[in-house]
Amino acid sequence: MSVFSVLTYALLLLSLSAQAANKLPDNMKSRVRWTPLKTAQNFHELLAQPEKIAEFEKLGYGTVTLLEKHAITLSNNHEVAETVTDTQLYLNPNGIENAGNKGFWLDVDNQQVEIQQAYVLQPDGAQIHVDPGTLQINNDRSTNIFSDHAYVTIPFPQLKQGSISVLVYKTITHDDKLPLPWSRLLYPAKFEQIERFQVDVNWADAKLKPNWQTDYAKLECQENAYSLHCSTMEASPPIPTDKDMPSPYDILPVLALAEPSHWKDISNNMQKMIEPALSNTQKIKELAVQLGKDAVNPEEKLSRISNFVSRDIRYVGLEHGHGGTIPRPSLTTLERRYGDCKDKTLLFVDLARQIGLDAYPVLTSTKRQSLSKLLLPSANYFNHMIACVRLNPDKESCVDLTDPDTSAEYLPQSLQGAISLTIGREDMAPGNLALEPYTWIERIKADNRFTRAGDISESLERRYHSHWAASLRSKLTSKSQVERDRWLLEDYRAVMSEKATPVVQVEGLDRLNNQLVISSTTQFHNAIDNEQFTNYSEHDPWLKELAIDSKTTNIHYPYSFKGIDYQSQMNYTLDQGNFVNNIGPKLDYVTPWGVFRRYYRKDETGITAYTELKMPRAIIPIDKIQEFNSFLELSAQETRIWFDTQQTKNK
Repeated sequence: MSVFSVLTYALLLLSLSAQAANKLPDNMKSRVRWTPLKTAQNFHELLAQPEKIAEFEKLGYGTVTLLEKHAITLSNNHEVAETVTDTQLYLNPNGIENAGNKGFWLDVDNQQVEIQQAYVLQPDGAQIHVDPGTLQINNDRSTNIFSDHAYVTIPFPQLKQGSISVLVYKTITHDDKLPLPWSRLLYPAKFEQIERFQVDVNWADAKLKPNWQTDYAKLECQENAYSLHCSTMEASPPIPTDKDMPSPYDILPVLALAEPSHWKDISNNMQKMIEPALSNTQKIKELAVQLGKDAVNPEEKLSRISNFVSRDIRYVGLEHGHGGTIPRPSLTTLERRYGDCKDKTLLFVDLARQIGLDAYPVLTSTKRQSLSKLLLPSANYFNHMIACVRLNPDKESCVDLTDPDTSAEYLPQSLQGAISLTIGREDMAPGNLALEPYTWIERIKADNRFTRAGDISESLERRYHSHWAASLRSKLTSKSQVERDRWLLEDYRAVMSEKATPVVQVEGLDRLNNQLVISSTTQFHNAIDNEQFTNYSEHDPWLKELAIDSKTTNIHYPYSFKGIDYQSQMNYTLDQGNFVNNIGPKLDYVTPWGVFRRYYRKDETGITAYTELKMPRAIIPIDKIQEFNSFLELSAQETRIWFDTQQTKNK
């Protein structure tokens, strides 16, 4: 081909690229470049062997990733360029429905993206290119969070069984604009089959060389003076799933890349960024003194400040630019009366320090518990900030200021045992937040009165503590009074009887440090026939439901059981013409998982049944899950309360 022909062809490609770019939706033209200049690959070059496809179909896979490739270049101009290749094979309609759209996240403040390839290869060799006018971009729609993060979606056209989609895009990140050291976490095995995973990292200068680490045995890596090549030598099958499995981030194998750093550096960098947010103004001091007035101990001071910040300062995240990392001055947060996790945390820290509390911020994650997965020092592992207070040398209390429903005594369930990194303290190594032994704490007291007419009048009081109280508080406070009453009625009926018409009321919605109490009175008409009334039995309905719901179906992963502390007191007062004769057996089951106890006390007017199920938090090994479930099944069965009666005239 002549030089003239080459130039003509290049100009033609540029012209076509410009025309395609003009077809991009208007809201994307400044954020995404459309430059599909490369020649498409051949269908049969990408396709797996027929016997493998037959195996995929037999296993019921909807899609298979034929190739996932990341090519990363670290340049002297503070740019990190990453080209991602994603090649997908579609095996059935379900796979097409669930994965027919591909895409990626983009930080529009600090990244540019160019889409280099986006097309579909058909089994007959046809190539169908994506229409750039169909690309979509959506902002992060997390509730009350406004950021520069957007998701670019590429809908692939004319997909059918056997189609292959190819997406290649290049992202450029300016690492000198990042508030914390650059890092990247890549996952060589996921929840779908990956035939080949490859990473190539190149750096222009020895001083740009990143640290790297992987925990995936199938990923082979070779490092040279200015490059790193990692590739799987065999296919990675789907990571198995369970209903009660750990967080994906705690189980997925990972390749970590990061600027050379230490955990101390991460902590100190955060400390430098948050220190200016501590306003230490007169307004902050006056409010702190007001909140702490007449508090009898440090715990009460902590509780008052925590309640104020969590309930009176609403959660709103303005996270444009560095707003997602650097907190605003605490006075600004106070005056606006809103802020995100770090804004609210720094306001709490500022207020707490004004009245003598040793308060400090802590990085944590709502998605990670495993310290073994923190392969390299990186801020990427953390997505949340809380505050902790050193009440005495042996006692630390931590609070999540974004949670308006949990009292200061507890961290929310999502942070129990979560990874943590303290900011501005001597202990610079990551650790885990504390785990409370019981998540589901409930106290039941029921008074059942039998009438001569055969009715049973029930007065019921359910007291919920800790996380159960917080969960109910969150659910109920978000409803109107009409919706709340409907929910309380349906909740009662779901356990007791569809025909019941209880009068229900709730206490403790506005008092975080108190239990949440649901009280009800109910008339069960014609429940017994006094002429034939010789015995009575019923299950402890609230415990039976709790025990059954706590079982697990895990077969791949140990079960992280959250802990139950349940006690009930069921009183039965008989009509004057009857008295209790025989009673059910006393029960005392003691197992490695906990205890189940039941005993009775009777008097001249009736009987009281006392029941306790106490099972502390535990990790249940896979080979012990059946035994664990059996104990819960036994507890559900043994919730049956029984006694027989005798008429007074026969006494």
